[in-house]
Amino acid sequence: MIITPRISEKSYKLAAGNIYVFDVPMDANKAEVTAAVKAEYPDVKVADVRLMIVKGKVKAVNRGKRARPTTATRKDVKKAYVTVADGKIEIAAFNEVANQTSEPAQQAAVETKVKASDESKKAATVTRRRTGNRGDK
Repeated sequence: MIITPRISEKSYKLAAGNIYVFDVPMDANKAEVTAAVKAEYPDVKVADVRLMIVKGKVKAVNRGKRARPTTATRKDVKKAYVTVADGKIEIAAFNEVANQTSEPAQQAAVETKVKASDESKKAATVTRRRTGNRGDK
């Protein structure tokens, strides 16, 4: 059985608490998911598996200039939330995100940009004198 890690902000946050999210086939059950995780990550001990079916969204579809618009439905997806008791699952996309935020040079560059934008905001808020026909110069 093929399981693929689900890459999203929510799954990244859950991974910090040893809960990993995988996309699994629609006919998979908890025992099969546990066996697949153990086969792919042998140093991991699975504590719990929760399965969820996410219904596909209904989207509007236009089928030509004179045809009436209709709707189409995306496929349903089954997700597995796997809680790990011992060990850790290494997901490449999550490691890249962690490496990008940990580099001090990038953090310093971001701080410099924030300071520069604050200064430009201050310069923009300076009051200006009105000129015109009103008499207040």
